[in-house]
Amino acid sequence: MRNSQSADQFQLPVVLFLLALLLSPASASSGSEHDFSAPPRFVCTPIPVDADPSCFPTVSPGEAKATILHLRESLVQQKETILDQRETIRELTAKLTLCEDSPHHPSVGGQRSDGGHSSNNQGKNKHVTPGDITSSPEQMERMLQALKERLDNLQVSSQRRKLFQLANSTDITAQKESNIQLGQVVFNYLPHTGYRAPRPQGGRTKSEIPDAFQISFPMRTNYMYGRMKRTLLQEIFALTLCLWMKAGMGPSLGTPFSYSAPGQANELVLIEWGDNPIELLIDDKAVTLPLSVSDGKWHHVCVTWSTRDGQWEAYQDGVQRGSGVNLAPWHPIKPGGVFILGQEQDTLGGRFDATQSFVGEMSDIHMWSHVLSASDIYSLASCGSHLRGDVIAWSETEVELNGGVARYPFDPCH
Repeated sequence: MRNSQSADQFQLPVVLFLLALLLSPASASSGSEHDFSAPPRFVCTPIPVDADPSCFPTVSPGEAKATILHLRESLVQQKETILDQRETIRELTAKLTLCEDSPHHPSVGGQRSDGGHSSNNQGKNKHVTPGDITSSPEQMERMLQALKERLDNLQVSSQRRKLFQLANSTDITAQKESNIQLGQVVFNYLPHTGYRAPRPQGGRTKSEIPDAFQISFPMRTNYMYGRMKRTLLQEIFALTLCLWMKAGMGPSLGTPFSYSAPGQANELVLIEWGDNPIELLIDDKAVTLPLSVSDGKWHHVCVTWSTRDGQWEAYQDGVQRGSGVNLAPWHPIKPGGVFILGQEQDTLGGRFDATQSFVGEMSDIHMWSHVLSASDIYSLASCGSHLRGDVIAWSETEVELNGGVARYPFDPCH
């Protein structure tokens, strides 16, 4: 009985302690940790009052990753650029070393080509070695520019020296051989001086002419003709036709040029036959050209035409001789036809008439799909330029000769 009372006295304080523990705030907060419906908690780091908020940006992981990749690519590109520039500097340095080590170089012995003392420690003439190369892109750019300028100066000095030696040569036998070398040296040296040789009076040089030849029609036949390999791929609404020609013996010039299209044999024709003057035919509509080329001399002839109001112009030796309107107005030149030299076509590409064939020589035939200006035509006739046609361009590979038409080397400007 006594032991039972003592046990009851011991259990009562324990029960009170447990009740107090369960009802305490700490126990309540501890129980809330297991409440999954409660909102999440964040740890916030305070920013100092005097700090710049931009120094604490909020960056998402994706943006940070992209920025890191971009910086990595930039570093790789800069590294490649530096390596390329370093290799270029090594190459230029090697070339400079070869030039300066030459016993004939004017800077050997402490003298420059301009007569002054050399200074390897001044400005852009400082000798650069691979060991001087730094990784700064700006410094490497300056080094490259200095090396290039220095190399150009060395080349110019070498050309001047060679020019002087050749010009003062007294050996007659060697002089003949050196004349060609002298011309080549002058040609190479002129670009460095900024000098441009004047164009020769009286025309262009032969090297400017891609195909200098003529074709000859010695007699009237119905089988001698030239055929241009090109054709019109689409209709055109204006044109310029130019050629050099020399009339042969006979009562009339004949047909220097004709173009027939499907459905129209006389789509574009330049003709003089019988007692008629020279005529230009567009879509079988004719206009008389006030030209005179039957004196047996070479003449430059150009005709222009536009579908707008049928405007036309005729030029002889660069001078306009006539103009007018209402020649097949608003009619475009049809595509898919055949260009024939020396014959008039009664059908597409054939049925030639000997009485209408051309007798004489012709050269440098070009045709454009637009109207050339009067100054361009004068320049062509005076050999001041050599414009090439976009429809027909005079070339040995573009002209197919038939029936015995002869081809000879020829330049109307010489």
